[in-house]
Amino acid sequence: MTLEELIYKRFTESETLVLQLAVYAGKPAVFRPASPEGNQEGWEGNTQFPQLIYNFDLQANEERKSAGTLSVSLLCQNTTEITPENIEPEVRKCLKDVLLKPEHGTPYAFTWARSDAFEMEETKSRLVIGIEIRFDILEYPSQETLDPDPVMAVNQYIKEVCPACMIMGYDHMEEITEATGEKPVIYCRLASVEKAEETNTVAWMDGRIAIHILCPDSGRRMKMVADIANQISLVGEIMMLDHSPMFIKRLQTNYQSDYLKDGQIVITGHFGLLRYRAKNPILRKTNITYRQEVADGKRKQFKEGCRTQSNGETGSGNEDIHRRDTERKAGFCIHR
Repeated sequence: MTLEELIYKRFTESETLVLQLAVYAGKPAVFRPASPEGNQEGWEGNTQFPQLIYNFDLQANEERKSAGTLSVSLLCQNTTEITPENIEPEVRKCLKDVLLKPEHGTPYAFTWARSDAFEMEETKSRLVIGIEIRFDILEYPSQETLDPDPVMAVNQYIKEVCPACMIMGYDHMEEITEATGEKPVIYCRLASVEKAEETNTVAWMDGRIAIHILCPDSGRRMKMVADIANQISLVGEIMMLDHSPMFIKRLQTNYQSDYLKDGQIVITGHFGLLRYRAKNPILRKTNITYRQEVADGKRKQFKEGCRTQSNGETGSGNEDIHRRDTERKAGFCIHR
């Protein structure tokens, strides 16, 4: 499914939100990029409100550290009991701590930016009121690089420490993944890499890795941050996939940071790149022996035939040559 379809699915699968919207063609009044006119067939009941209209733009914003924006407009009439203020919390709840992964794409998350109320005059007696809700779209691309890979090493270590967590880039993700208190989602991001020093055999690198812990429960999220930070501090090093150590040079923890944009833990790992690889030993002067399992059975059968012939039958010279050839083919060894 595309990102547009996943957002639509997320809105229409919320029972609380659907109950407060109008119905069009048997489905909730959720539209993109615009809603049908009020005189078109398909509106059930005597009203076309409340309705939800959403649009998104995947254009990166470096200042806000976002990959795009999502705009959701809630439209209601002033003559109905349901107001946009009643629906707005449900819309924000649909996209809170949720990751949407389009087909052949990277996961996206949404963070609320602002909500603005507005009014549109429809007739003299009726007024359309609404709220425009804006979200920042955050992209979480794969951080896998080449061996030795510091991010994959941290992913593997955190999975061993917190097996109940979903590790992005390590575990399989569905199209819609919701972070919960029982199953938080963790994302490790490679912020920067710089060369610290070098020798004739190793180039030592310092890599800064940010760890994002997505969990709606703030209390549990803070405990997880402290637990992971303490575990990494105590162990002092993390084994990489090529079995070389990555030493923890520095660790910073910020419990008040934006866990979707910045991450709560930032570690500086000190790891080495070998200039020369160890060569595998070369096998020399090999002696290969081939054996045939049925050789013993053929040889035994041939000997019984020779015994019968020696008791009363005498073979010709050609038969002796045939016997020797058969015996040689029945069981043999080849040496090199």
